[in-house]
Amino acid sequence: MVFTGHDRHSHSYPLLIHVVSGSVDVHLPGSGPEPTGISLAAESSLWLGSGVDHSVTAKPDSIMLGPRLSSQTEPPEGFLHIRRSPAIRETILLILAVSPSSEAERRPLRKALDAELNALAADDFSIPAAQHRAVRAIMDDHTSLLVPLTAVATRHSMSPRHVERIFKDDLGISFVQWRTRTRLNLALRRIRAGSPVASAARAVGYDGSDGLVKAVGRLTHLTRKELSADLAGAVRQSRER
Repeated sequence: MVFTGHDRHSHSYPLLIHVVSGSVDVHLPGSGPEPTGISLAAESSLWLGSGVDHSVTAKPDSIMLGPRLSSQTEPPEGFLHIRRSPAIRETILLILAVSPSSEAERRPLRKALDAELNALAADDFSIPAAQHRAVRAIMDDHTSLLVPLTAVATRHSMSPRHVERIFKDDLGISFVQWRTRTRLNLALRRIRAGSPVASAARAVGYDGSDGLVKAVGRLTHLTRKELSADLAGAVRQSRER
């Protein structure tokens, strides 16, 4: 289905907003009173989770598609701006060429998008599932990635030593180890979606690309030379060996 824009609403299922040509502005709920605006250029996408309010404004002569995804294909953080993905672009062009009119025709194309998006979002570094309520609360708090342990502990009415103890008991890894893996997973996901390395690094609490590359190198034992050409690709290859 080709859209030209729509007012604020939400869906009971995840979907992909892909811009075939022109440009599109998507407005999402922000952390404050003003909405978050994301401008999508041609061949870029927004992976949108179910239940997320949004509105869309298409520039003149723009064409976008909004294919529905399977219910389990939810973006990890509610939405993900995908600045470039050759695989997604090829699938979208195939959808345009086939113009599926029945569920039987749509199903294989939906599965292809599901697979591409789930691979894009997959974590490179495993993190155990939390059982302790306080650990889950800290893990769900995005500021835990950006401020010192002392500030995290104060924010959650605990001592730094207690935070370290419950993380070690519950996850088998320290708070710092959890934070490093989480930062790297989030940054690498953004990089695979087309974000510049420096921008992805700053979004998760590093000062810039150098800090991110060093952190990846310490965890993977890959050299700076191995990481410099394709950071996300080098990490993914090292994890698949």
